[in-house]
Amino acid sequence: MSALLIVDDHPVYRDALHLYLTRRFNVHAIEVFSASNISDGISLAKSKNVPWTILLDLSIPDSLDPLFGILEFKKLSNVTNIAAISGLEEDAWKEKCLEAGCQIFISKNNDVEQIYSQIYAMMSTFLPEAVATGLTGRQYEILKCIAQGQSNKVIAYNFEIKEQTVKVHINAIFKELKVSNRVQAINKAKQLNLI
Repeated sequence: MSALLIVDDHPVYRDALHLYLTRRFNVHAIEVFSASNISDGISLAKSKNVPWTILLDLSIPDSLDPLFGILEFKKLSNVTNIAAISGLEEDAWKEKCLEAGCQIFISKNNDVEQIYSQIYAMMSTFLPEAVATGLTGRQYEILKCIAQGQSNKVIAYNFEIKEQTVKVHINAIFKELKVSNRVQAINKAKQLNLI
């Protein structure tokens, strides 16, 4: 079990990102939290003994400078990953953030799906290994949704893709797991400790 914390002082941006990432990480049983400043974020991270990934806005009011928050979160033993997210010039700040202890720098020019993909890749060490079965990351996510009893329509809505695309993924999952229906897929996934 791990958790993701969004630290951003812009309420509209923070809440929209929180809503989207909660929906996407729900299938991995990763809880998403948010804080409007570094101080609240650190208090929250200290309050729960889980591995934390921090998505940190560099331009935040209680930050002494853009790298301050990174250094503060690095002091916490249960913070395993820090992703800097910023509207600052990537060329000027990316290297500095990585040197300060970030794993990745995410530009605020990215859309929410790109932001999710970058965080997902960074957090993949916490997610069960689906690689051995040959499933892609998206197929694994859809497999989790199937196990939760979600319909193709709901899955399509959650991932903002067409139902036909969901069907293609499900057929690929069945083929990879060597099963012919959802029940068999769930049982096989349990045997393989994928869900």
